[in-house]
Amino acid sequence: MRTRILLGAGVAVLAAVIGFAMYQGASQSGLSEAQMAARMEEAEAAFARTDYAEVAAILTELSEAGLPLAQYRLGLMYREGRGVEIDPDRAIALLEDAAAQEWTAAEDALIELFLERAEAASEPSEEIDWLERASRRGDVGATAVMGSYYFSGTGVERDLARGLRLLTEAAEAGDVRAQSNLGYAYSTGTGVARDDVRALYWYQMAAEAGMVRAQAAVGLFYETGRGTEPDTAEAVRWYLNVIGEGVPGISARLGALVASGEIGAEQFPNAQVWVLDAARAGDGASLRWTEERADSGDAAALNALAVMYETGEGVPQHDARALDYYRQAAEAGAPEAQLAMARRFAAGQGVTQDYVQAHVWANLAAANGAADAAQERDVFARFLTPEQLAEAQNRAADWQPSQ
Repeated sequence: MRTRILLGAGVAVLAAVIGFAMYQGASQSGLSEAQMAARMEEAEAAFARTDYAEVAAILTELSEAGLPLAQYRLGLMYREGRGVEIDPDRAIALLEDAAAQEWTAAEDALIELFLERAEAASEPSEEIDWLERASRRGDVGATAVMGSYYFSGTGVERDLARGLRLLTEAAEAGDVRAQSNLGYAYSTGTGVARDDVRALYWYQMAAEAGMVRAQAAVGLFYETGRGTEPDTAEAVRWYLNVIGEGVPGISARLGALVASGEIGAEQFPNAQVWVLDAARAGDGASLRWTEERADSGDAAALNALAVMYETGEGVPQHDARALDYYRQAAEAGAPEAQLAMARRFAAGQGVTQDYVQAHVWANLAAANGAADAAQERDVFARFLTPEQLAEAQNRAADWQPSQ
């Protein structure tokens, strides 16, 4: 909440600041401009000695006389509970009186109050009422929110035309949420004729202002040639802006580009991770790319296929194939696969239960940095005789990866 200094000028300066507004108040109340300025100085002195009740009394007199500065400052006092009881409704009435006389600061204070009331509203209809009042006062953010509400039918009867009108107004004023929502409207043809060129225009406006989801959309438009010529380099540039920002599917989009040969894997350290994400998402080219690397003994690819067949991501679920890939990946040195094999031997899942083997694989996984592997290895050790434990430790010490 902003705290404003009550007054900071003497009579001469005050008259220059208030100008015509002071004269208006004098003509309506019978007080001269000098008398009103003198009363304002008395309010200043009371404020300096923290006699806020006296300040409120003087400002009340001047507000009733029609002085917009007094109405504005008294409105703030009712908003903050300084010298008077907090009364948001009285604050709004005073600020509206000041705003009606074109006291600009009162407009800003009113918008803040309206947004506070909207945020505190317990019912959607109440929130919308306050947002609409803020929007009518010219708050771009409130206009954008109301546009999205009418566009989607959130808390109001859906009105696409009204929603688009408000979104356009806010978008043209620079609100990135409205720009992104307009991009969606034109890209899907919701409430308007589908227009990819216009959709890209609005998405790009929001993207260049830093909105993550709009950046992802711009990347997709350039990748697929919607509203523009296809441009893989430009698509990748936008995708890289948002990788790791929580936008679903971006890693898989990049992976599909790697698997198809549109971009080179050697250019990007995380290329293989992207391709595996694309394979899990069901991209056929990415699955083949992963299988080729698994056939060459690549540990990460083998482990990825094991996980995919175990969970049914991107391929039909198949536990026997999952076990085979886990075994190959573990033998190739993948710590996650080594821990998976340890757990399978401990549980007898697809293999004969064998705590010696479980200890060996957990020991190797721990040495390779797999989380929780050391704790699980120590649990498995409790089921072993001293001779078996020595054997397991020797096997782990003698182990060499297959690739």
